[in-house]
Amino acid sequence: MAKSKTRSDIGNVYTYRTKTRKTKGKLDSIFNAITDPIIVFDTEFNVININKAAKEFFIGHPIGKKCFFTKHKFALACKNCPTWQTLKSGKTTTSEILSPKTSALLLLKTYPIYNRLKNIKGAVLIGRESNDVTIKRKK
Repeated sequence: MAKSKTRSDIGNVYTYRTKTRKTKGKLDSIFNAITDPIIVFDTEFNVININKAAKEFFIGHPIGKKCFFTKHKFALACKNCPTWQTLKSGKTTTSEILSPKTSALLLLKTYPIYNRLKNIKGAVLIGRESNDVTIKRKK
C-alpha cells in the first residue's frame, strides 16, 4: 500500500526546491562574476555552460552545440585543442592562442570533470590574457 503524502512531506519538497533554486542562483552569480571566460564541455564537445565573459567569444547561443563547429566552423575537433587533449588524457592542459577580439595572447587551461566512478564526464576551459600570467616556455 502506497503511503500518501502529508502536508509536511509536500512542504519539505517545496523547501528543498526553494533552497536548491537559491543555491543555483548564488552559484550562477559567482560563475558570472568571474571576468575570465569559462566554458564547460561534455565528452562530445558540446557546450554545457558558459559564463558571461565567455559569451563574448561566441556568435549566437552555443549551449548544446559543438564548440569546434560553433566557434571555428570546423567539422571535427582539432588535435591541438586543449579540451580534446584533456578529454583524451584526463589531465589538465595548458595552451596559448591569439584572442580573436584583441589579438592579445590568451592562456587556456582545461581541467577534467569526473563522475562518481572517476570516469571523465567533461572538461572546463578557463581563459586568461597571457600578460596576466607568467608561464614557463619550452626552449
